[in-house]
Amino acid sequence: MTANKGALMPNTIMSLFDPGALGVVVTGTALACAARCGWRDFGAALRQACGLVRRGFNPETNRKALALALTEIQRDGSHRANPALPPDRSLGLMLEAYLRHGTLESLHTARRTQRAIDAAQQTNAAQVFAWAGELAPVFGLIGTLYAFTQLAPIIGGDTVRLTMQAISTAVLSTLYGALLAHLLCFPLATAITRRAARNESAREALAEWFIDQIAKAATLAQVRRAQLRGVA
Repeated sequence: MTANKGALMPNTIMSLFDPGALGVVVTGTALACAARCGWRDFGAALRQACGLVRRGFNPETNRKALALALTEIQRDGSHRANPALPPDRSLGLMLEAYLRHGTLESLHTARRTQRAIDAAQQTNAAQVFAWAGELAPVFGLIGTLYAFTQLAPIIGGDTVRLTMQAISTAVLSTLYGALLAHLLCFPLATAITRRAARNESAREALAEWFIDQIAKAATLAQVRRAQLRGVA
């Protein structure tokens, strides 16, 4: 009895796999989604989805890089310092802007600009997968309708077998569309949004810390210059 149950399990699993139906749903969803959002946004969304398997923003590594940069800036000045940039691209661009211009306003401007760009990229990526989630059931229905066209009167052959195969493909197409939407596309959209929110929160905390340290250093420099003028 146990052996029979074990033999039935692979058969049951295989009965839920229809490569033709799966191909129609996945390929149709991908092409329609790319046509709606554009290949550039579609590719960017796929890259963000692949990035979910990697570690997100690393606060310690970026804080260390900013601290070393701060030390060099305080020692050599913003225009002569040449520190290593933090691994995070947004923070690196912020630091580059300060090294180039040497003002607090350049720090704030670079941070606002990069924050807006990051938010737009995250929103676009999440929207792409949300659209894919909407389109997947549509192509599940298309696969179902195509399978029903195979129920036309068949001359010769195994009519019962072909009919059951067409019905199975119709049912599985609908199933694949629902599963693709609710187990992959919508969860990916949510995961991208959550990862971006966590990263941005940690990034913003470091950016505010760095800007505060630069502001304090600038204030101390002004006090020293005033004292030197007073002595002179």
